[in-house]
Amino acid sequence: MKVKNRNGFTLIELLVVISIIAILMSILMPALTRVREQARQKSCASRLRQHVLALNMYGDENQSKLPLPDTGGGWLQDVAINTVHFMLRTGLTRPMFYCPSNANHQKYNDYFWLFNNQSWNGSKFLNETGFIVSGYCYLLELSRGERPEIRAYQKDTEKKVWLKSTLQQQPATKEVVVDSVMGNAKAGTKYGWDFRQVPGGIYSQHGVYDQTSHLKNDFEPAGSNISFMDAHVEWRKFEPDVDGNGTAVARYTMGRAFFW
Repeated sequence: MKVKNRNGFTLIELLVVISIIAILMSILMPALTRVREQARQKSCASRLRQHVLALNMYGDENQSKLPLPDTGGGWLQDVAINTVHFMLRTGLTRPMFYCPSNANHQKYNDYFWLFNNQSWNGSKFLNETGFIVSGYCYLLELSRGERPEIRAYQKDTEKKVWLKSTLQQQPATKEVVVDSVMGNAKAGTKYGWDFRQVPGGIYSQHGVYDQTSHLKNDFEPAGSNISFMDAHVEWRKFEPDVDGNGTAVARYTMGRAFFW
């Protein structure tokens, strides 16, 4: 009796193979997502280090003074155009002003970069007026007036201060530039805030929300990179103080709540 040669797979065998592949993908995808985010965190840390080096170079040329913002709104991401030009001359590039993990800063970058000055020619702004909205927060005092005191957390080992000068005692403890972690009050969430949809000037102009970088989900940041005056950078998990209602306490509130 002749036995026919078997070619190909049966439908059941194909379904088994597809099921196995689906199971493996479900196991591997979260790991791959974590690896990609870790790479973005490291890239972000490198960018923050360059920001601090640029600010130190500014201080070297200006009697140790830092470029204090004078943008009126008090938001921590606002950087005056003349300061942007100085930082570009030190080697920073436009992409380095934005965290690679922040989807809105990447997708709608023109709205942030050209927020208050439309004269960008691809390498510089053609005038010195206005400011950009950076993807990072600068812990600098205002050039006129003073910011409210930074809220202390129970875990803090040292009082946090707004900086005016590069001349600091223990520069390794003085925070300078941090990831953008901001929230809009929203009841019923884990910390009482929505960290992905944060309305502000960009939203009123273009209908685009600002958002926190390095998010776990809409209502919980994973943490943030923190850079210090000596140019080292640390990763800090999001572990804010909470009030009696379980709402995270902001370090600073101006327009929206800021955390770091």
